[in-house]
Amino acid sequence: MDDGLQIYLLRHQARSDKFDLEFTDYSIKEPFDEKWKTQCTPRIKNSSVLIVMIGEKTHTRPAVLWEINKAYELGKPVVGVRIYRDENHTIPEPMMQNGAKIVNWKMSEIQDAIDEAKT
Repeated sequence: MDDGLQIYLLRHQARSDKFDLEFTDYSIKEPFDEKWKTQCTPRIKNSSVLIVMIGEKTHTRPAVLWEINKAYELGKPVVGVRIYRDENHTIPEPMMQNGAKIVNWKMSEIQDAIDEAKT
């Protein structure tokens, strides 16, 4: 939620005809509880790749960690995108443990990482 403007920018960039991306924003807009988890699970199932926008506090967010773990549980690849390329923010532990691809915020890098993850 702290990085909402960056999520908006990614959504806008993903609509470009230059890239073969369909971006659906499932970021949290309500309290993180059991109901939210129940609603989120089918969304992750229907996704081909989970993109995690990595900012300063991402690695400490229970909802983000839950989403990452759920994606891995469902066999979905996870790609990390550094929101601020000049910062070396901590990568969430489940992504480190599973060797997730981490890229800088450059649409061509994001596209390549998604394509690679889907194969």
